[in-house]
Amino acid sequence: MRIPPLSRLLLFIVVYGLLALFSMSTRDPVTHSTIVWPAAGIVLGTLMLAPYRQWPVWGLVTVALHAGIALLHGRPPAVSLLLSVLNLLIMAGIAAAWRRKAGEPASLTRPDSLFWFVLLVLAGSIAGAYASIAALHGFGFVSVRLNPMVFAISDGVGALIGAPLVVAWAGFQPARSAGAPRRIAWQGLLGFVALIVSAELAFDGPTATSVLASTQYELSYLPLLFVVLIAMAWQRRGMTLALVVLAGIAGLNTYQGEGPFAASAGLLGNPLLEVQLYLGAAALLGLLMAAMNASRDEALREALAWKVRSEGMLLGTRQLMYEVDPRNGSAVWAGQLGELLGLEPAELPTLTAFLERVHPDDRARVAAYAEQRGNGDTGALTQRFRFLTGYNDYVTLQDIGAPVVDFDDTVYRIGGLLRLDERDAGQD
Repeated sequence: MRIPPLSRLLLFIVVYGLLALFSMSTRDPVTHSTIVWPAAGIVLGTLMLAPYRQWPVWGLVTVALHAGIALLHGRPPAVSLLLSVLNLLIMAGIAAAWRRKAGEPASLTRPDSLFWFVLLVLAGSIAGAYASIAALHGFGFVSVRLNPMVFAISDGVGALIGAPLVVAWAGFQPARSAGAPRRIAWQGLLGFVALIVSAELAFDGPTATSVLASTQYELSYLPLLFVVLIAMAWQRRGMTLALVVLAGIAGLNTYQGEGPFAASAGLLGNPLLEVQLYLGAAALLGLLMAAMNASRDEALREALAWKVRSEGMLLGTRQLMYEVDPRNGSAVWAGQLGELLGLEPAELPTLTAFLERVHPDDRARVAAYAEQRGNGDTGALTQRFRFLTGYNDYVTLQDIGAPVVDFDDTVYRIGGLLRLDERDAGQD
């Protein structure tokens, strides 16, 4: 057993304690349904990241906080201890299974790891709900029939909101932006303000009446649009904060008897359960958008890295790279074209424009090579020819190129490298 850093322990105690107090303070006295159970998500996220040797300490702290706060709200000590231990075991089982499936590094932005996270949370929450009810009946703490959906939805939605919050903000350190466009940051800020305003309009009765002169809450799903916008602009950290804010506004107003779910007669017939399903859908949408956004950013970073590598290689070896579209002969250039040949890419937009600068004695041969490549002949690989530069003199170029054949045996592109042969520079 190893004790976690004191700063993390204190932060965990504060965040877990406040969320647990909030949830138990807004618990339905009849159904015992809470405004989700985000404290379970905080435990789950912590165990998803913490070394296994620290788990006993996190477990002891969790049980002490959970049982203590339950006692403050009048729950019998034995029931408090039983439910706190069961909740810890459920979250620990989900965390251990997810770590085996997702591997390292721990992340919820990869599609496979996100899939296993959602699946394990759903399965674990349902199994834990029935286990908790069975334990309560088995020890004789309750004699009435309990609704397992109350336990399952509270734990499940709380995990979907709380765990990504911990995972996203773990290791956060304030720093200057690494070049993110300021426009994107402002979009995230505007989206966050719009989220708060739209959530208040949708779920707060007095606000809706004063602004819209109506308590019809047709805008209840508008905040989801801004959750997506925040996920796109502020990445997963902003998205997790947006979910917490939305859960607070929607849940608290529903508990007070306001909002579209206050008089719910829907699938579950309980306002707090209905609003939790709404928040669960918001969490899933935000997680999906954050994963898609992370995949896009990773692809862009990889593409940029390869661009830098290829440009460095071309610069260091004094070569040019070209790509020709066989359908229209358009050409794309990479490398120091102006420095090596004294020309700009706009002066060589097509294969025809390039051939016009090839020495008349070499032009027929170069054109024949180009035609062979356009027909898919991989044998026309290398050649040397003289070329008229922008400095009005001829240099000798070495060309290595080949066609790129598509899956249907058609030539998709023709690509290659041009290298300046310094030995024959100036030859007519």
